[in-house]
Amino acid sequence: MLTLKEINKIRTMYYEQNYTATEIARIMKISRQSVYKYIKFVDFSDEVHVKKKTNTSPVQKYKDDMIKFLNYDRMHHHKQRHTGTRVYDRLKEIYPDYNIFKTATVRYFSKVKKEFYYKHNGYLPLDHKPGEAQVDLGDCSFIEKGKKVYAKYLVLTFSHSNASYMQLIRQRNAESIVEAMKHLFEFLNGVPHTIWFDNDSALVKIINLENGTISRILTDTFQRFRMHYDFKEVFMNSGRGYEKGTVEQAVRFMRRNLLVPLPEFNNFDKFNKELLKKSTELLKREHYVLKQPIIDLHFEDINELNQLPPTSFECTSVVVRKLDNYGRLTSYNRHYYYLDPSLAYQKVQVKHLPEVLEIYYEEGTYIMTVPRLSGKPGIRYINWSPYIRLLANKPAAMYNFSFLDLFEGNNEVIEKITKFDASKLQVFLYNFANLIDKVGVKEAIEKVGTIL
Repeated sequence: MLTLKEINKIRTMYYEQNYTATEIARIMKISRQSVYKYIKFVDFSDEVHVKKKTNTSPVQKYKDDMIKFLNYDRMHHHKQRHTGTRVYDRLKEIYPDYNIFKTATVRYFSKVKKEFYYKHNGYLPLDHKPGEAQVDLGDCSFIEKGKKVYAKYLVLTFSHSNASYMQLIRQRNAESIVEAMKHLFEFLNGVPHTIWFDNDSALVKIINLENGTISRILTDTFQRFRMHYDFKEVFMNSGRGYEKGTVEQAVRFMRRNLLVPLPEFNNFDKFNKELLKKSTELLKREHYVLKQPIIDLHFEDINELNQLPPTSFECTSVVVRKLDNYGRLTSYNRHYYYLDPSLAYQKVQVKHLPEVLEIYYEEGTYIMTVPRLSGKPGIRYINWSPYIRLLANKPAAMYNFSFLDLFEGNNEVIEKITKFDASKLQVFLYNFANLIDKVGVKEAIEKVGTIL
């Protein structure tokens, strides 16, 4: 299986640079059958994979050394840079027990060097043609089922016509963003050929290079989404929001017109569909410069949209993570998920969806689904029942565990629990864990009096 970067390179060479399959096979050092496979590939959705045993090349553990050599090369004359043979000789000098074949070392170094020197070939167009769009996020509040919720909304604006569409998203993560964009593509029955973005960390990672330039690495989910819908992405210069001023203004306009006063609803998905209809009604206004109805200009955008792919994209990404001694999963943004103490030190596959995480054993068997956290680093989710059962075997740890915090404000319940002797406390904890499994944490807290 080729990497996403290699697949993207194949498709770019074939569809944009007019290389033949034979030429691509020779350049990429793969078979023509593989080239045809990825040229015709249409579904780039990610999914949980059943683990297959593979033999990892031992030379990979020396990649950091190779990167150091390449960083050194960048500071010196191009005629005095490391070759694959020189890297092989130096590794043998540094590591006396280095026993990997020279051909394997040279081949792997060649791969690392290509990745190291690869640069994104994107460009900033000077004008806005029909079918070109810009995307940005804004902050908002709404009332869902009687409760005020702080969230985000996504606006997609066509630069040529100023036509804009809005979708609410609960969390600022790659899966939520691409899901909102997918809904807009399906509503429009087409895909903008070029889309401009901010350097949002959910979509792209920026690396500052030693020579003063920057390198952008697309997140896995956004990379798959871009390839699936086959549009051109353009990222703004850091701190230069005015480079996509059309959507910056649209973010304010759509909030004032569609989110004031605070919308109230019970069904999140249904309200998002209503927003699409309301966005369409706003197209009847006049373009502020051209003095024409925006809807007339928007027809030119619609005619330039790329076709939707034959399959819908599944807005997920899957990573393999190792749990710690608490059976705790730590996310990249330092959110903590206490899953189950019995899972301590195990590797799991984590499937990221817009609002939940699905947890699977390493070999692909489903374990559980937990809500996806958002916000500042340090917040946590606890799957209470297995930890309460563990507490039942170690009741003396109750005061150092946050169990009693569940009943904060109910001093009568806390007093009864703290007066239990060890045996009664153990029975109560087991019964409470079973109650959580039946009705959930919130309702179990309300019904705790039935088992006291």
